[in-house]
Amino acid sequence: MPADAVLEIPEVHFAIEVALSTGAILADRPDELTISTKSTATDVVTHMDQLAERHIVERIEAMRPLDGILGEEGAAKVGTSGLEWVVDPLDGTVNYLYDLPFWCVSIALVDAASREGVAGAIYAPRMDSLWFAARGQGAFVTSGGVTRRLGVSECANLDRALMGTGFGYSAERRQSQGRVVAQILPRVRDIRRMGSCAIDLCCVASGDLDGYYERGVNPWDHAAGGLIAREAGAVVSGLSGAPEGEEMLVAAGPAVHQQLVALLEQNDAASDNL
Repeated sequence: MPADAVLEIPEVHFAIEVALSTGAILADRPDELTISTKSTATDVVTHMDQLAERHIVERIEAMRPLDGILGEEGAAKVGTSGLEWVVDPLDGTVNYLYDLPFWCVSIALVDAASREGVAGAIYAPRMDSLWFAARGQGAFVTSGGVTRRLGVSECANLDRALMGTGFGYSAERRQSQGRVVAQILPRVRDIRRMGSCAIDLCCVASGDLDGYYERGVNPWDHAAGGLIAREAGAVVSGLSGAPEGEEMLVAAGPAVHQQLVALLEQNDAASDNL
């Protein structure tokens, strides 16, 4: 399906509208941010995260009142439509705090029973990029006023693959992830860490990364990005035949995905063992 037709799908259109309006709120970044912490002292949330989520919830409740909602900052509503909006109002909060460009708004609509993605949009204002997808209809990005269809990298050799990853907030989790990185890095071209799971998945979808893996992701981190990556041709999974989730998320082009999975399994990457 061409991009114009996908944009006319009501769920996609709404996801994009909410992502763009929320991104505009966040782009007006105040000089001073009110900061608090969540799981650890390094797991920060700002008042802008919370303001953005309130805006998203208000838009969903006004326009899609029968749908459920699951948001990073605590939004939770059980719907009656069989559909649920899984939202991250500000993915990459630490980047936002430091005024780095790698942050975004992630909006996904999923089937509440199967948890499969239906529609999704991710907007990164500082990158001038809007990614969007609908199940079975392909994935696209609009940047610089130009819209194009996304397609994953054709890289077939792990030692030539540029990988993305991320790290958790607890010292124990980071130690284990450091152990895994030490084993992965000599086996690939290089590793990038941008600080936003959603953007990493979009980079896999566009072929800017050959693959991406991370332990400790939450549904709102990857609901939209996982759909966009899959619709661009990526394989998205966990390890040992499991689906993607908190234990591990792996996304890569088909030619390199299983190689990356095997390497991660060999190095016990789905555990916090040191």
